[in-house]
Amino acid sequence: MEISNDKPAFLGKVTASVTHDIQNVLAIIKETSGLMEDLFLMHQSGNLENIEEKIGTCIKTIKKQTYRGVKLTSGLNGFAHTADTSQGAINIFETLERMISITERLFKQKGADVSILECKKACSVDTDPVLFQLIAFACIECLIDNFDARASITLDIQSLADQTAIQFLYNDDTLTYEDYNQQITHSDQWIKITALCEQISLSAEVTADFPGIFLFFK
Repeated sequence: MEISNDKPAFLGKVTASVTHDIQNVLAIIKETSGLMEDLFLMHQSGNLENIEEKIGTCIKTIKKQTYRGVKLTSGLNGFAHTADTSQGAINIFETLERMISITERLFKQKGADVSILECKKACSVDTDPVLFQLIAFACIECLIDNFDARASITLDIQSLADQTAIQFLYNDDTLTYEDYNQQITHSDQWIKITALCEQISLSAEVTADFPGIFLFFK
């Protein structure tokens, strides 16, 4: 499997998704501001009552979309800067939380809900930031594509002795180990994940007690 161009493709895929969301934000703001102009004109001509309530609703919409736009652009900016170096220290929780936030649209399109558990301990690692995120993204895609997409996936960062690990949990306790182990390890995504892990100090295993993937730093 060709993986040499995976990093640029990943950066492009995420950027395209986020900018699509930003375009939607701007479109809603533009539409709402146009509605406000119409409301003012109607009010001036005496054909509109309760303008304060209607304008207030418009302002709430614009405010909500502005906050959403700021969150998207801030997340995209942070994500883009992870490509500044091919080796550096990253905060695992902050990096994964940001990636999940800005890729939410891609997973929602498949009907999946992806979240990460709060990690109060500062877990940092020296690695390739983009490749690490690419592998994490591939793990999520692997679980979505090989099982019922309309489910939830939870990421859980754990510190095990001198190791840091990330569990990708597919929340379905009806699957047996034999079933989900075969589905995961025989998938194209698994081949990609294990090949990418060889490029940095990561190992991937299928979890034994629940459907999911276990990533840990060597």
